[in-house]
Amino acid sequence: VDQQQRAESITAVLYPNDNFTEGKELRLKQQYFWCAASLHDIVRRFKKSKRPWRELPDKIAIQLNDTHPTLAIVELQRILVDLEKLDWHEAWDIVTHTFAYTNHTVMQEALEKWPIDLFGNLLPRHLEIIYDINWFFLKEVHKKFPKDTDILRNVSIIEEATPERQVRMAFLAVIGSHHVNGVAELHSQLIRTTIFKDFAKVFGNKKFTNVTNGIT
Repeated sequence: VDQQQRAESITAVLYPNDNFTEGKELRLKQQYFWCAASLHDIVRRFKKSKRPWRELPDKIAIQLNDTHPTLAIVELQRILVDLEKLDWHEAWDIVTHTFAYTNHTVMQEALEKWPIDLFGNLLPRHLEIIYDINWFFLKEVHKKFPKDTDILRNVSIIEEATPERQVRMAFLAVIGSHHVNGVAELHSQLIRTTIFKDFAKVFGNKKFTNVTNGIT
């Protein structure tokens, strides 16, 4: 009964209170559950087509609606590397051509972050993959800006400065996507010049686009 209740709790409540550890853990479980379920279904259907993996981005487009589904980036990399035995860089090229990210807010406090300890306890393999994504990304940044140590800290997926180290999901979403958009023209300009200004230096402004949401 206890196992059944814990399993059912994953889909019973939308946005559980995450002001305490159990609530945070449940929310992270939910995010992974939905991302994994969606991705494994997508991959199952793609494999039935017998197409080579390099054609995945030609047939599949995944739009991240804010940071909540960002774990899908890590899960697809895990599927391609661990389950399908692709080379890391080949897999990452497929991943970054499959995802795009819609940002909904420029407020720092609303950009999702997960404590390293919680993340590692629940999803240890995914944390390893995030460390590797970050390592390869920061190596490329260092090549572009060899004398700028501040930019490495500013764009790292792992935030070191807080009382506990955290995974910055918005940064992971930017790094793992081919385009990033805001939901209004002013908003799209702001994300390029404020919260993601260092990423605009790394990737260039072309990565940041506008898709107006609703009526303006």
